[in-house]
Amino acid sequence: MAWTDYQGYLCEKLNQLTAHSEDAGALTKTLTIKYARDPSRASLFNHASMAHNNHIFFEAMAPDPSPPSQSMQRQITQAFSSFESLRSTMIATALSMFGPGFVWLVALNSPQVSSPSLALLTTYIAGSPYPGAHFRQQPLDMATTGTNVGVNQTPQAYALNNPTSTNQLLRGYAGSMGASSMHNKPLAPGGQDLEVLLGVNMWEHVWLRDYGFAGKRQFLEKWWDKVDWAVVEGNMEQTPKGRMPFKPFGR
Repeated sequence: MAWTDYQGYLCEKLNQLTAHSEDAGALTKTLTIKYARDPSRASLFNHASMAHNNHIFFEAMAPDPSPPSQSMQRQITQAFSSFESLRSTMIATALSMFGPGFVWLVALNSPQVSSPSLALLTTYIAGSPYPGAHFRQQPLDMATTGTNVGVNQTPQAYALNNPTSTNQLLRGYAGSMGASSMHNKPLAPGGQDLEVLLGVNMWEHVWLRDYGFAGKRQFLEKWWDKVDWAVVEGNMEQTPKGRMPFKPFGR
């Protein structure tokens, strides 16, 4: 259901939302980051983010998965003390989630170190783990601004006609420094640049039908046994355009 039915529905909905536009055929990650801060395109963001998250979840599973390399195991031990500790911590984190979402294993990128450090991250509903999609902005209260917004004009058009400090981010760049400057990095306050390595989907439609209300732990344990660590390490080695590459793991 989670792949054949739900993922198919998400892709079909995305095709409808982007039909006959510049976004037709765009990657789900590209759409997620592009529209994370656009309140008028919340539906497009939600469907793109969920499709991308779900793809990461399924991509890292295999009937006969590859074990982690020695290099990967050293990296895990450095961050979590042992491979078993990562397993137990990730499962415990997923079990503690009250509601649908994802638990992610991520590699934190820092200019101070030559190789990334590993950490766990949770997101709820269709939230994205990528820093470019954090700090979602909706500077206009659509319940109080007026009925003309969202009907006769978009929030961006409203911002252009009402130049206040609360909506200046929708109007474009301003100045050479500060939150609205063209030099500002697209990270939330305290945000951390990262690469997503592995994710587990905790939406109920993924596990409830096969494992029942009390079967979350059983689902997670079986999922862990099917994680393909060759895919995880491949995700580690992929870097966005313009970033200095991580030091690749040896095998």
